[in-house]
Amino acid sequence: MKRTIPLLLVLLLAPAATACGDDAEEATTTAAAGEAVLTIGGTAFTMADLEALGAETFNLEHPKNGPTDYTGVRLNAVLDAAGIDAAPATITFVASDGYSYEAPGADVRACADCLAAFNDEGGINMAMPGMESKAWVKDVVEITAG
Repeated sequence: MKRTIPLLLVLLLAPAATACGDDAEEATTTAAAGEAVLTIGGTAFTMADLEALGAETFNLEHPKNGPTDYTGVRLNAVLDAAGIDAAPATITFVASDGYSYEAPGADVRACADCLAAFNDEGGINMAMPGMESKAWVKDVVEITAG
C-alpha cells in the first residue's frame, strides 16, 4: 500500500506537469514588455526598439493572400540599426518554430518596402513584396547575414 500511494501521486500529477509545459511554450511566443522579440546579427531588439525606428503602414501584395495592410518597420532600417552590411551575400530569417528562409542579400536590400511587420501576438512577421511566399516568414525571432 505504501508503494501505491507515491505511484498514484506520480500518475495524477504527470498531466498537470505536462499542461504547465504547454503554457511555458505559449509564453515564449509572446514577449513581455521590454523583452527582445528579434535578434539580428547578435543585437537584440525589443518591440519598443523596433517602433522607435519609425513604424509605417503599407498595403502590400502578398503572393497568396493578395493586397493586405501591414504595419511595421522598414527592413532596411532594422538591418542598418543592427549594423548589417549594405550587401551581405545572404540574409536568413528564422521563425520561432525553427523554419528558416535564406534570401540573396542584394534582393532583400533592394526591397525598399520590405517590412519587419508587427503581428497580433506581439512578434514579427516578414512582409516581403515582390518575393515568393516562402520569404514571408511568420513569427521571426532571428535574422542573420552571411
